[in-house]
Amino acid sequence: MIFRRPLSKKIPRVNPPFAKLIRRTHMYLALFLTPWMIAYALSGLVLNRFETVRSWYGGKYADFEKIGERPYTVAFSAEETPRMVGEQILDDLGLAGSFGIPPGGATPAQLIIMRNAAFTVHRVTYFRTESRLLIEKQRLPAAVFFNRVHFRHGYEQPYLAAKIWGFVVDLAVVGMGFWVLSGILLWWEIRPARAWGAAGLIAGFGLFTGLLATI
Repeated sequence: MIFRRPLSKKIPRVNPPFAKLIRRTHMYLALFLTPWMIAYALSGLVLNRFETVRSWYGGKYADFEKIGERPYTVAFSAEETPRMVGEQILDDLGLAGSFGIPPGGATPAQLIIMRNAAFTVHRVTYFRTESRLLIEKQRLPAAVFFNRVHFRHGYEQPYLAAKIWGFVVDLAVVGMGFWVLSGILLWWEIRPARAWGAAGLIAGFGLFTGLLATI
């Protein structure tokens, strides 16, 4: 009598050329986005351990120091927006570039302009009633630098570099979603890892859901 092994149901596998394309895209996209991932990882650590990081600087974390003060008698019309005024002031100071106005920074008495360069942050305060400018510069230790990189985003700035940065941020978001999906696909292709991979996936979703429900 000849004993035959029972026929096992075959589990479909991904088409090899397609699987190779997924692996290559997974790898090269990760290599291209490496600087952004490092920056987001380090800034996430700063945000999660903020009080500890702040204590390293002896209470002088992200302080501003005065570097100049000057009269400013340029007359602005009522139709000019705070951004238009801020752009003109920065141009007159030789600090033209990406900037923002913090919440509450535009009042009838003053205008606060945050000029966010790569490794330097200037805060320019325009005292409207006094026709005066106060220019301050922020200490930019590594922790502050990575924190600012984390929140650099958007397309509202009229500069090409800022728009390219915004595009790469979009790409990083898409990339992280792609890594999740392609990672699941690559895991499924490794037969010996399916059981442990399934356990890890279920455990991760379970912990995520449980923490959200109890925090």
